[in-house]
Amino acid sequence: MTIDPSLPPITRLYQACEPLESLHPEDPRWVDFDAVRGEDNVVESFARDIRRARADGANVKLFSGHRGVGKTSELFRLKALLEKGGDGRPGFVVVYCDVSDKLDVNDLDFPDLLVFVAAQLQQQLAGMQLPGFTPATTYLKRVWDDIRGMLGAQVELKEAELDTGFGKLVMDLRNRPTSRALLRDAVEQHSTSLLIAVNDLLGSAKASAIQAGHAGLVLIVDGLDKLVRRELEHGGNTHDRLFIDRSEQLAALAVHTVYTVPISLIYSPRIGQLEHSIGEHNTPVSMIRLRPHRDAPITPDSPGMQKMSEMVAKRCAYVQVSIMEAFDDLSTLEHLCEMSGGHPRHLLMFLQAACNELDDLPITRKAAEKAVKRYAQSLTREVPDDAWPALRPFDTPQRDIPKDELHQQMLFLLYVFEYMNGEMWYEVNPVLRTVPRFHG
Repeated sequence: MTIDPSLPPITRLYQACEPLESLHPEDPRWVDFDAVRGEDNVVESFARDIRRARADGANVKLFSGHRGVGKTSELFRLKALLEKGGDGRPGFVVVYCDVSDKLDVNDLDFPDLLVFVAAQLQQQLAGMQLPGFTPATTYLKRVWDDIRGMLGAQVELKEAELDTGFGKLVMDLRNRPTSRALLRDAVEQHSTSLLIAVNDLLGSAKASAIQAGHAGLVLIVDGLDKLVRRELEHGGNTHDRLFIDRSEQLAALAVHTVYTVPISLIYSPRIGQLEHSIGEHNTPVSMIRLRPHRDAPITPDSPGMQKMSEMVAKRCAYVQVSIMEAFDDLSTLEHLCEMSGGHPRHLLMFLQAACNELDDLPITRKAAEKAVKRYAQSLTREVPDDAWPALRPFDTPQRDIPKDELHQQMLFLLYVFEYMNGEMWYEVNPVLRTVPRFHG
């Protein structure tokens, strides 16, 4: 991101705090949160496991955590670690793709994902110019012709050839919801052949990558954690439909693969079926814990609070604004950090909302409280009636959370946060403590 230095300081700070922007490790605003997430460093563990796996293997990983906790930035770090190499092996060729850029996360099923992966592999691997590799394999072309022939003139794919066809089909799956069932059905009927063809493409790419001196190929599929969880007409829900019912197909890609998944899925009674298919127990990317441990109070000096403050300090430094210029008092910054609950995106949202209350810096306590209140009002309208009684026990940190649909939704919708420090605990989103209805 480039920010115009001639802009007013408050505008520069606002732009440096874009909540939806994910940072790469080399970005000067990036903060290493490992020490305040939990004992398990998920990124380094994944990198070591993939590096040590057999060259002809296909290691599948699930990457979960609360939305906005920084998973994409962590995946960028994983990508960099894998490309760098280690454990006596050279770096990998890594294909990173985000389904939310191309598909509708309100309604996404396995056929959509398979077509998306085929399109991304073709596009990105062609751009890498691996020696001897072509993205237009005979097998893939045959499957594409079968899908296109089945659709006939009912959709506008007649002129689309293999090099652009899957990309065009992805666009239609997203932009033409009235035709989505027809498109899915055509892909579904050829899903086994398409999966074999994609694996044929992956095998060719992996061989070319190794020939070029790389350790192999890794596929990272981001954005699946954003898949909206809703009940389906004939039973089940969208999360189970993709991740549980199609777990064997998700695990069938012939390449090391990392999928993001919703944190609520990890609390599904059926998660064991998915873990059985991939052969691994999942460890989520934890929220930044503001308490040193479950029974400790939150103080400005706690490591988590210091890290959240560091995140803001780096944003200020990036636009040449000092912390003392940015806030009327350090207690204002501490208030926003505590109200974030250790959720990085929420803290950035509060900072932008507080800036919008003012003409100039510094951010005042009144502006900070208005920013928090605006989110509290949004939560008041959003939280279902039956969730309020279930939320109240989490006013104090709890060792466990019930494994039912209501509590899965509470995790997915960020009403309750999961923390980790040797042991897990669960605590209400602190902004809900400011809502009168929360207290009954």
